[in-house]
Amino acid sequence: MTLTLKKRLINVGVLSAVFIVAVIIFSYVTNKGNDNMTADMGAATFPQISFSYGDYKINTLTGYAKRMDVSSMHNTITPVADQSLDVNIEAYGNKFTGASYKVYTLDGTSELESKKIKKAGKNFSLDLSGDKVLDEERILEVRLNRNGADPVYFYTRIVSDEDANVAQCLNYISDYHENALAKAENAGVGAALEPTDDADNTTLQHVTINSNYEQVTWGSLKPQVEQEERWSIKELNSTCMSVLLQYRVSCKGEENESDRYAVKEFFRVRYIADAQKTYLLDYDRTMDQIFDATKKVLNEKGIILGIAPTNLSYKVNKDGTIVSFVEANELWNYNKDSDEVSLVFGFADAENTDVRNLVSDHKIKILKVDAKGNTTFLVSGYMNRGEHEGEVGVAVYYYDIEKNSVEEKVFISTNKSYAQAVSELGEMSYYDAKTDMLYTMVDGTLYQYSIEDDEKTVLVKGLDAQQYVVSEDGSLIAYQADGELGTATKVSILNVGTGKKQKITCSEGECIRPLGFIRSDFVYGIAKTEDIGNTVSGEATVPMYKLEIRNQKGKVIKTYQTDGIYILNAAFDEDMITLERASKDGDTYTATAPDYITNNEQKTKSNITLETYATDLKQTQVRLTYNDGISDKEPKVLKPKQILFETPQTITFSDKDAPEKYYVYGHGEIQGVYTKAGDAIKKANDYNGVVVDSSQDYVWERGNRNLQYSITEKDDVLNTIKDRLKNQEKPIDILKDINDGAAYDLTGCTTEEILYIINQGRPVIAMLDSQNAVILVGYSDTNVVYEDLNDSTRHSVKYEEMDQMTSGSGNAYIG
Repeated sequence: MTLTLKKRLINVGVLSAVFIVAVIIFSYVTNKGNDNMTADMGAATFPQISFSYGDYKINTLTGYAKRMDVSSMHNTITPVADQSLDVNIEAYGNKFTGASYKVYTLDGTSELESKKIKKAGKNFSLDLSGDKVLDEERILEVRLNRNGADPVYFYTRIVSDEDANVAQCLNYISDYHENALAKAENAGVGAALEPTDDADNTTLQHVTINSNYEQVTWGSLKPQVEQEERWSIKELNSTCMSVLLQYRVSCKGEENESDRYAVKEFFRVRYIADAQKTYLLDYDRTMDQIFDATKKVLNEKGIILGIAPTNLSYKVNKDGTIVSFVEANELWNYNKDSDEVSLVFGFADAENTDVRNLVSDHKIKILKVDAKGNTTFLVSGYMNRGEHEGEVGVAVYYYDIEKNSVEEKVFISTNKSYAQAVSELGEMSYYDAKTDMLYTMVDGTLYQYSIEDDEKTVLVKGLDAQQYVVSEDGSLIAYQADGELGTATKVSILNVGTGKKQKITCSEGECIRPLGFIRSDFVYGIAKTEDIGNTVSGEATVPMYKLEIRNQKGKVIKTYQTDGIYILNAAFDEDMITLERASKDGDTYTATAPDYITNNEQKTKSNITLETYATDLKQTQVRLTYNDGISDKEPKVLKPKQILFETPQTITFSDKDAPEKYYVYGHGEIQGVYTKAGDAIKKANDYNGVVVDSSQDYVWERGNRNLQYSITEKDDVLNTIKDRLKNQEKPIDILKDINDGAAYDLTGCTTEEILYIINQGRPVIAMLDSQNAVILVGYSDTNVVYEDLNDSTRHSVKYEEMDQMTSGSGNAYIG
């Protein structure tokens, strides 16, 4: 070997050593304090349990990593036969050292039963014969103790199956489901439907009891169920049963040989024992195509999403080349320039074989897609697997498109149900990647959390629900910056993405109220303090004489004002504002016809738009269309790694002083959270659902009442109500006094909607105008019975006639 060659080899070795050392030092410096690595999301490890009822396996429950707030667990209800309940364990490799169970009242304040089970094999039975255990609906908590791991908790409501006709209802649902799949003629599917002219029979994505036979029997798709259906009983009483079936199907395709879909199928049925017949009261089915990037998902026009919701969530980068979208509870990203499609987030495993990952008790919300295509998003609800398996909360993620990695920024943990986490925490949280700040509004307290410093700051607190509003994406928050609802003279608007604040003030003798956002425009009302008064029901109100809409530049772009008419509140639905209005009579405000404001502002134009088109086989389909088209139709498929931290940041927020709320459940899911019972009832009626309060007490149930009812033996209560009404006392105060401080303002409901309240033995005050009232004390199948204030004679009128009688008060009912 020559000397020159020897020197060269030495130099190469030295340079290589220097390079390796430099890489090690650089890696240490850049990762110092982070202790992170990239990896795939871990597989699910928790067991599941289900219950046996006759030949049916019902209510497969996911496990929780910690004890939950019992009063929030409303997801399923399990019928109990002969005071015993059979439990089945899906162990998934877990070994158990025992089990235990407890039974609570619905509000979680009283423990009625607590027992241990020494051996927990594949199944065991629960003895529920204890005193008062099944007197009414309860909450069951089952704990499985795992060998070498923390225990897992499961929750369901339980109720005696007496007079509930459970087997008959389940048999009917099973037959109807199978016959619809098989398109079995003359099997009762079509006969049970109630087709209407306004039903949309052009789509298979959403079909209802009002759809036609062809839609309900899947058109020409010829579905085949994969694995098995998951049965969840959502509501159960002596009147009816509500059941949600969740499953996946494979159907004949167009672009591909077959396509797969996630399906939710809801039934509400009633069994009439005398007629020995079951009736279909409500039916609602949705199917969302599962995006499979390994198949043909692109054409020359754009991204083929197939049978999917027409309001599917998506966001686009600035130059319109990259789009992030959510389909079938998975977040995808497509980059036209690099011709890459990435599955950014989804709980389902690649083979879709683990049914634990298919539970859809979570929601993905895209917050922002920046110019490079980096995507900030939230996952709220139950975490099927990964670092937070078995927990409920909101996970904040950042997808780095260049690094092809997903980093969890912070996890907001809660002991509430997934439904409440999605509808409350998930809608009121926003993360800004530039400042690394999280903003969360929790029951009137606005928190700012610095992820880098691990510091939580309260920006404003003590707000009630009417004192603040949050934009749809959570990036804009407006709140009264001084005073109470009727005295605040200043509203602050915080743009959490930029950190900039705007302030709006009103004139002397006035107050200003935030009402909402329509896209990025802020809507607020101005009231004169001298106008503050009460509604007909006696509730305090701050009536606004003027409404204004202001854009982000601070310019007022619209003013609404009508002489003699006041605005009590505003409801927002996409680009429409519905104004709740009233006229004035002294200090009392009587509801009048609503009015509407339509926002004509055009959405920011983009190269990518969501469009629909139709084909013979799949009917209405959805596509993300590129204006300039797509040339390559076979993109590279990526699956980003997760950046894992040894100690991921988890925070909690207190809600000890949370105000009373009303939760609406319908079609097997939570449909809204309200602060007024009347608003919740109207929403629940649209979904044939139920309303429960914060303690899970039933406020209202669709149909669960006698066909006729009369309040008797309450003359003292009725006379007290009459005497106090004659003295012009506020109706809401009267009923609160005689009902331990609880009363519902049911203004805006129909007479038929409030019959459930009367059926509980509780009289309802019906205001004829701002001064005069009658008391509703009973009903038949067509008429409502009332007493006037001057005698005890009972009068009967049709429901519609009572609605007309109370129209002068804006249909004010107090119960």
